[in-house]
Amino acid sequence: MSLISLRAVRKTYHLGQTEVHALKGIDRAIEQGEFTAVWGPSGSGKSSLLNLIGMLDAPSSGQVLLDDKPINDLSDDQRADMRNAKIGFVFQNFNLVPVLSAQENVALPLQIRGMAAPQANQLAADALAEVGLADHARRRPDLLSGGQRQRVAIARALVTKPEIVIADEPTANLDAENSRLVIELMRDMNQRHKVTFLFSTHDPRLIDKVGRLIKLADGQLVNGEQS
Repeated sequence: MSLISLRAVRKTYHLGQTEVHALKGIDRAIEQGEFTAVWGPSGSGKSSLLNLIGMLDAPSSGQVLLDDKPINDLSDDQRADMRNAKIGFVFQNFNLVPVLSAQENVALPLQIRGMAAPQANQLAADALAEVGLADHARRRPDLLSGGQRQRVAIARALVTKPEIVIADEPTANLDAENSRLVIELMRDMNQRHKVTFLFSTHDPRLIDKVGRLIKLADGQLVNGEQS
């Protein structure tokens, strides 16, 4: 049983009178523990694909399955519950709460789940230590570099012990060195915790860092993808 299965998945957006076919019949499986990049130029469908897998959007046709369960048939509340239980997210703009410290940002999803603050803060401190930011736990995002903010975001994604972490262009706002460090950190977390990572990129410098590459162009899979 695959962790994620995509079966003839299509996604069409309606912009006024115009139809945009973002995904055109995607068939692909992602296994537990993979470290996979979705690669392609802007407009290739990368973000649309990640949004469907992350249950932030629904396909126009076809099926997306998580743990062999079709997510198309779930209610909004059921999708939210499954998303919160199984998926962590990392965004290119970090999406940290500016008035909260690094530790408070990491603890936030645990507290949303109802965990008591002392336990959530301890788990957040442990997660920050694991990404090398123990000494920055009390700093707010505006006092952190871009690379440090993305490491906080990775700690936040992992603190809930998800089955998969989805990262949409996680290095887009970073320089080359910080991009390399963030990808190496995600790879290390993947190997140590066996958590599946799926991230999108259009940066060719990162291709040799991934375990598997899914190539997209114009909403379709490209032949010769790396596996």
